[in-house]
Amino acid sequence: LFEQSGADNSMRAYRSDLIVFLEWCAVHQKQPLPCAPIDLMSFLEEQADGFAMSTVARRASSVSWIHRRAGFLGDENPRTSGLVTEGLRLLRRRHRDQRQKQAKELSTGIIRETMKDCEEDKNAAKGKRDRALILIGFASAMRRSELSRVDVGDLNFVQEGLEILIPWSKTDQEGEGHIVRIARGQTPLTCPVEALREWLNFTTIIEGPVFRRVRKNGSIGESLSDWAVWHIIKTRMKALGLKNGDEFAGHSMRSGFASTAANNGASIQGIKTQGNWKSDDSVMRYIRNKEDWDNVASYKLGL
Repeated sequence: LFEQSGADNSMRAYRSDLIVFLEWCAVHQKQPLPCAPIDLMSFLEEQADGFAMSTVARRASSVSWIHRRAGFLGDENPRTSGLVTEGLRLLRRRHRDQRQKQAKELSTGIIRETMKDCEEDKNAAKGKRDRALILIGFASAMRRSELSRVDVGDLNFVQEGLEILIPWSKTDQEGEGHIVRIARGQTPLTCPVEALREWLNFTTIIEGPVFRRVRKNGSIGESLSDWAVWHIIKTRMKALGLKNGDEFAGHSMRSGFASTAANNGASIQGIKTQGNWKSDDSVMRYIRNKEDWDNVASYKLGL
């Protein structure tokens, strides 16, 4: 269907959305085609918990599109259901006039605790995948969509650490590409380069997507979607028993990188280059909170 429709940006978005939808159906054991309206609404409600409403609405349209292409028209297309139409309206109303909720930032302390949790996972493959995924995501400042698309062919292990080619991204629709460089960690448990090597060696993945689904029996499945990355972060944070575990999401790695790097003296230009941010304003959104606290006048009260 995608090949017949071309490979423009719209088809790329449809493809990405439908991978997320199909993976959600697999995880929740729901029939994707035709999808029941109540199942589509459950999918959209879960998406609204971690994504902007524009993304949620687009994913609803993508599900509708694939149903039409597959011949499911009228009442067989769940997007035409009054349940879904009204449900989307209520979701928009819920999000309207609210500031977009920022995901809570990951810190090196939380990272260390998460790595211990991964090491103790009874499903060894899942533990190694999550350890590599989180460490690479944190150290690279990649968006979850970029992280889910990393291919073995994009990796270049060097003496200093690791280079990852990002062929295209949200801010690089023309596909000029850029290189992300990840230095070796100071301790084995939290070294992103060694964590990735361990995952690849354990699974004997030598080509194709790097980060993949791990089944309950430990076997390796298809490539992860950006939703799966978001879900993994949520699950790992909740496993730590953090009171604010629900506030963490896929973006927690990217924002956590910017804040932690800034706190440790990295330059704004270095942070921008790593995360492929196009403007200082984008980076300063993550850094400004610390600077504001550094200048709080109440520190001078001597209390």
